[in-house]
Amino acid sequence: MAFFSVRSSKIVFGLERSEEKGHASFQCNPKTYDGAFLNIVCVCNATFCDEIEPIGEIAEGKAIVYRSSLDGDRLKRMSMKMKEKLRKNESVNVTITIDASERFQNIFGFGGAFTDSAGDQFVSLSETLQNYIVDSYFGKNGLEYNIGRVPIASCDFSTHEYSYDDVHDDFELKHFALPDEDLKLKIPFIKKAIEKTEGNIQLFASPWSAPGWMKVTGRMRGGGAMRNDKRVYQAYADYFFKFFEAYSSHAITFWGLTIQNEPSTGADMAWRWQTMNYTAETMRDFLKKYLGPKLKENKLTETLKVMVLDDGRGLLPGWADTIFNDPEATKYADGVAVHWYGNLYSPAVLLDITQRHHPTKFIFGTEACAGYFGHHGPIMGDWFRAESYADDIITDLNHHVTGWTDWNLCLDETGGPNWAYNVVDSPIIVNRTAQEFYKQPMFYALGHFSKFLPRGSTRVFTKIEGNLAVSATSVVIEGGRRATVILSKASNSLLTRIVDSSTGFSIVLNLPPRSIHTVIWKKRK
Repeated sequence: MAFFSVRSSKIVFGLERSEEKGHASFQCNPKTYDGAFLNIVCVCNATFCDEIEPIGEIAEGKAIVYRSSLDGDRLKRMSMKMKEKLRKNESVNVTITIDASERFQNIFGFGGAFTDSAGDQFVSLSETLQNYIVDSYFGKNGLEYNIGRVPIASCDFSTHEYSYDDVHDDFELKHFALPDEDLKLKIPFIKKAIEKTEGNIQLFASPWSAPGWMKVTGRMRGGGAMRNDKRVYQAYADYFFKFFEAYSSHAITFWGLTIQNEPSTGADMAWRWQTMNYTAETMRDFLKKYLGPKLKENKLTETLKVMVLDDGRGLLPGWADTIFNDPEATKYADGVAVHWYGNLYSPAVLLDITQRHHPTKFIFGTEACAGYFGHHGPIMGDWFRAESYADDIITDLNHHVTGWTDWNLCLDETGGPNWAYNVVDSPIIVNRTAQEFYKQPMFYALGHFSKFLPRGSTRVFTKIEGNLAVSATSVVIEGGRRATVILSKASNSLLTRIVDSSTGFSIVLNLPPRSIHTVIWKKRK
């Protein structure tokens, strides 16, 4: 087990360790929890928080490798030699072939959500620890997130239900106002992220429900659709605009929005937290008659990217077909938002079909989290949740998805607060009493993608032969770099060759049991 600790000239399976004395800031400060496997978190406190060692210059004939593993590596940086010719009698367990001439979608980004719960944990920490969280997610030596999701009003990851206008039949929205949850929890966190990324963060917003008085049930909690009243439809379109206007007054602008979080749950009248029902047809009609025209008529919102669905991919391609095949609605819609829930029962080929039907529209992952079923809430140091993240991201990217958004940026040790007690896990868990926070293995799994697959990189063809426990995705990056992310769910080590078919280079490395690697190299001159 290693935690970024040495630079010796040791070579293991072609890997040259890049662990230099004096680089203590790159080390994980490990804490181990009881479990059947090695359950490790990395602890950040007032005096220390680990960072990710920069890629640096990539020498000709070399590659840089970052590894995380069940055994305890956490984005461990190593350097390795590349080969032009294969050795005689050199056999490997797995071959991964990358062909940069066969290109697919551009990568847009990776990030997480600025929920009330995340903001509540964030403001409970000292300024030093707040800065560590921002650095860890958005900094140059962190995950370099460039996406943020912002709930419009309350969701289950709030302490109570609220909208921005709870005055019954206030069709002119005279009482619209941002509450303390936005002013004291979300906005300060978002502003720090904007500052850290120098404005290179794209925010999108999502509502969980219209104000209760706009719904047939009169309440945000539970299912039900909007009241069938043109005054309500117009008022709700105006409500969206007022949200963006209010945030703009705090110097926060948005890249996009989804029309409704998980609209299919609104069919369940007993749903335990905020939701609102749309069918593909009712979402289409609200978009083309009310929301789309409202956004387009205002300079502040005319360029916003509108995403439809924002639900499980099992509703594709039908949902996309209904909206995008309408000649009016499609003018106002830019892409499809998908969540990862239910993916075990919804094949990824549905994404391919959707992309084939609508090649000018993008597909974007807008929510995922661990701990929402089975064992609810955090499992401290659990590697297998990190593995599930990496597995889903690789699958999504290999099926035309342009990026991936995690759920809460941070939560408490119970997986909340959550007023409906729908507790889940998070890549960062905050212990406000001890004034420290813990980076789960999921945090590092996300970094294998967000850190090394930058916005504007392009996915390329990747073929894997030899073991079904190995999956991978690859990109080319402006300037000639290539990067591939490899997940091994095998319980044994696998000697693996990566072949760059367009340059003739190959790389041989050992994949330890249950591990994730990102390999970066330069196009051959």
